[in-house]
Amino acid sequence: MPVRLHRYEEVCTGLTGHNEVTRIIYDPTLVSFVDLLKLHWESHDPTQGMGQGNDRGTQYRSGIYCNDDTELKIARASLKAYQKALNAAGHRNGARITTEIIEAPPFYYAEEYHQQYLARPGARQYCSAQPTMVDLPDAAEWMPLDIPEEMHPKIGAQWWAENPPGCHLFTAAYAQRYRLRRLHAEEEEKNRKKPVCKL
Repeated sequence: MPVRLHRYEEVCTGLTGHNEVTRIIYDPTLVSFVDLLKLHWESHDPTQGMGQGNDRGTQYRSGIYCNDDTELKIARASLKAYQKALNAAGHRNGARITTEIIEAPPFYYAEEYHQQYLARPGARQYCSAQPTMVDLPDAAEWMPLDIPEEMHPKIGAQWWAENPPGCHLFTAAYAQRYRLRRLHAEEEEKNRKKPVCKL
């Protein structure tokens, strides 16, 4: 029996249980699941419940949809680490992360007029993702020990400094502030690791 696909207007009622998502296909020899989690957490505010900024409704909830138990385990560990980081930063007075982390349900493509929406002529260019400007801690601090090597981070700090996560419509000033903050953090880390000579 074929699955009935819901139109965008039906999804917007909040009665279908669907979520607007991005299907990510990647080469795991170049990018790891942990790298994708870093991008996920740092690209939006995961404490906003059923919405992002002015976009409100169940279809705008934050979600991570995993392919297997290992991905579920890593995603849940990253949520705990990011919650601690948000709390330490004083983000929204201790607001809790509301991201849904579950096994991936069936994926359905949106109607044609919603494909590559922002690239279409006349599309309203906006971003309500509202990144928190809080970094996901280094994976070595939170990743479970039994995770296969191929799932460990592959993207280095320099790349992240040059390509800040978040809304692609960052202003130049916002992106520059993000880069400077990252580079400053890297410099502090290097200084912390330098041996101290006692006279």
